[in-house]
Amino acid sequence: MATQFDDYLEVSPEQPVLITRNGKPVAVLLAVHDKAEAEQIAAGRSRSLRSIFAEAHEQIQKGGGIPHDQFWREVEQSRRAKKREASRGKMR
Repeated sequence: MATQFDDYLEVSPEQPVLITRNGKPVAVLLAVHDKAEAEQIAAGRSRSLRSIFAEAHEQIQKGGGIPHDQFWREVEQSRRAKKREASRGKMR
């Protein structure tokens, strides 16, 4: 479970990660830049977070989203690409 959470954390700076249980949204993992931003989001004052929830809910209602297995394949592909880029940068 901790490994999967680390994967979610790695993806979250690129885009919010919607966490579902039994096909229903239960959480959003959202990267923040500092404590103040985190506190603002936690206090529910962030319109952008509300819009993320609304958009995610609408997408799920329309049958959108991606299956669990596809999500993890894409995470792994992204990791491999980042490793290749990092190794190319070291060679220069």
